[in-house]
Amino acid sequence: MTEAPQPVAAPAPVAGGRALTDVVLGLENAAIGTIIPTGFEPLDRVLDGGLRSRDLTLVAGVPGVGKTVMTLQWARNVAAHGFKTAYACYEHDEEALASRLLAVEVGEVKAGQEGTRSSRTLAVIQDVSLAERRLGDEIDSDPLLRDALEQMSRYSDNLSLVRASGTGTGVDELRETAMQLGPGGVLFVDYLQKVPMGENSWTDSERSIRQAEEMKELAMEYDVAVVAVTAAEAAGLNVRRVRPHHLRGASGLTYEADLICVLNEKWLSVSKRHSAHDPVKAEGFKRDVVLTLEKNRRGKSGVDLEFTKDFVHFRFDPRGRFVEEQLIDEMLFPE
Repeated sequence: MTEAPQPVAAPAPVAGGRALTDVVLGLENAAIGTIIPTGFEPLDRVLDGGLRSRDLTLVAGVPGVGKTVMTLQWARNVAAHGFKTAYACYEHDEEALASRLLAVEVGEVKAGQEGTRSSRTLAVIQDVSLAERRLGDEIDSDPLLRDALEQMSRYSDNLSLVRASGTGTGVDELRETAMQLGPGGVLFVDYLQKVPMGENSWTDSERSIRQAEEMKELAMEYDVAVVAVTAAEAAGLNVRRVRPHHLRGASGLTYEADLICVLNEKWLSVSKRHSAHDPVKAEGFKRDVVLTLEKNRRGKSGVDLEFTKDFVHFRFDPRGRFVEEQLIDEMLFPE
């Protein structure tokens, strides 16, 4: 009589890994990542609610286009929605960032109160940042400043400002910040190429790739969203519209990032067919910045949105629009 075959024992998973059966059984309870609204519309709608934990988002563009303005405003909005947030900045200290956020709040109050003037309040904020006035001395005589501070107080416990340095704020320090934020938190890094790396023999491109890899690993490890401002190559400073291939370390950044948002001045990005015969319209384009979703691992990419600048208040109007005009593309529409 033939013996029944004995069941073969399942091989042990590779050290450090998990058996496929365990992974499949855990899918039902697996988290898909926390959805974190930026407060910008229709951006959040296009992103099915906003940013997500475990994702690396890059915000790119030439100097002066508004990368810090936009990401700091996102950080403010995220914190106001109740998410633990940290803004690590290699360009500005905590006092400068706080002054900008206070100006944002002045702009928010002004936007909701037609006819309100903010020039005096902005001057006070500027003087306070220069230690020429004390904030407490101005509150009673400036209702707009008082309202702005009241709005800021509603989220201030959720937002940490970090004065990062190229010598003392490396990956380990950012990892510690992410760990303190906890799952569902958001870490902003301004900007990626300033994060120090130990290897000095790397080229700028190699260093950018490794910086992006570290930020993505950090996001995955601590279940946080990482939003990193990133710089363009020198060649990208001389084009009318920056694209992903103009970024420093482009190939690695494009691979590691889950979402890439590129900011461009609208007046430079729009095809001349829309403005050549209408100078008034062309002048109006200078008020807007185009945000293009160049990569979106979780949804639709190639989407062009526009947001109006309010740089006197260090903000954008968060109510944006889809771009209706044809934008230039050096590969398709040379001009």
